Amino acid sequence: MKRARIHTLLLLMGGFIAHKLSILLAWNGDALAELPWGALQPDCFVALFCTWGVVTGVVLLGALALFARRGLGWPSASRLLAPAFALALGGALAFLSLVFSGSSMLLVMLAAGIMSVGYALLHFVWAVLALRSSLLTVLVALTVGQLVTSLSFLALKQAGTEVQASFLIASCAILFVTVHALAAHEDDADDGSPLVTPEKTRPLRDPLVIGIAASALGVGILWGSSPSLRDYTLWVFGAVAVCATFFAVSLARKREANPEALIRLVFAMLGIAILLNAVVPDWHAVFMGAVWVGYSMLSLCVFLLGRNGGGASDRPDGTQLVVALALFDVCIALGLATGRAMSVAAPSIETPTTVAVALLLAFIFLFGTRTRARANRAETQPADIEDINEVIRAQCRTFGARHDLTEAECDTLFYVVKGLTIKRIAGERFVSLNTIKSQMTSIYRKVGVHSKQDLLAMLEREHPRADA
Repeated sequence: MKRARIHTLLLLMGGFIAHKLSILLAWNGDALAELPWGALQPDCFVALFCTWGVVTGVVLLGALALFARRGLGWPSASRLLAPAFALALGGALAFLSLVFSGSSMLLVMLAAGIMSVGYALLHFVWAVLALRSSLLTVLVALTVGQLVTSLSFLALKQAGTEVQASFLIASCAILFVTVHALAAHEDDADDGSPLVTPEKTRPLRDPLVIGIAASALGVGILWGSSPSLRDYTLWVFGAVAVCATFFAVSLARKREANPEALIRLVFAMLGIAILLNAVVPDWHAVFMGAVWVGYSMLSLCVFLLGRNGGGASDRPDGTQLVVALALFDVCIALGLATGRAMSVAAPSIETPTTVAVALLLAFIFLFGTRTRARANRAETQPADIEDINEVIRAQCRTFGARHDLTEAECDTLFYVVKGLTIKRIAGERFVSLNTIKSQMTSIYRKVGVHSKQDLLAMLEREHPRADA
């Protein structure tokens, strides 16, 4: 792995760990139990978590809409980082001060909301930056990052409140530094394009995103009705899930990974885990762990769909990913509050389980609609272009044989035809930027052209489109 990719990997992983660890320390800190309103536990935890979830979701969606409407690019994103850090750090300091001074719950929630705004803005930039990095780099960052986060939190929760508070502030600073470094690197390669393209800002109509929101609400209800509301072992299950998913996706990608099929498998597992949770309530922690395993896998599936959703787009903007993250945060928080209320009104586990399974089935139905719609579109196309990628590859191989191109040069030509930039091609093929530049120079020389436009024009002349 090249030094530049290792640097990006460390920055992505550092930002991921800092964000997750900050949230865990803020909402699960043992310091809350020492407050005068500690008798409200676990209601105070639910209130803080809901504050974070709703504020985060609103800020993510608002930032996405603002960047899309005004066509803002990376310079605007860079200018956003400083005020975001000020809100996150100021909110964190105010939150800790109010917690340790025993202030009212309303003031603590207000400080938590301010802190959540800052973290959400930083997380917004991080998510879009992550989507623009190579797939392998991000998967490794998520895998190792989740594992480090879980183990670190399990160790920190045994420490004193002063240590937890110190790590909360340190995590805030690390998140800002890592995201700022990633954004600065992107500024160097900025091509002037908007951060978010307006035509891609309607993922709320996507059955996948709607289904994720519906099922997240169901899992939140199940979690809120749980007697082990603050069971920290769930985060370890999540770490194991991300590690397992990393290897599964890496293997599947060798033969064109199908994230939609993986999502169906994940939700089948979620449904079984939720039903078993009702049948064997004594094993609640284990089955809830399986639920969080599924959602850890789902986060990677959404990432893959976000990468693949743009088709030939050379720079995916992460719209679907940001919206899915926002709705997940909001719905899991609202579900947590609803489940807590239901556990008081109806203490038995059957009611929340029924609701959770119903919402889970709603996801499967909605997502099935998405798949059928794609199938219907495929049926309207000619049979000789059912798999457009294979058609393009075949054309590139034929063109390459005619002009004595190597196999590696044919692979590069395939991505050029799909519209990817040199930087994205290097990321997709896991090679250095200089290697791709050298291959492009060799292709131009062998074909006898001097630009990408001339190359594509010659390919078009030798292999006209089927609809031409």
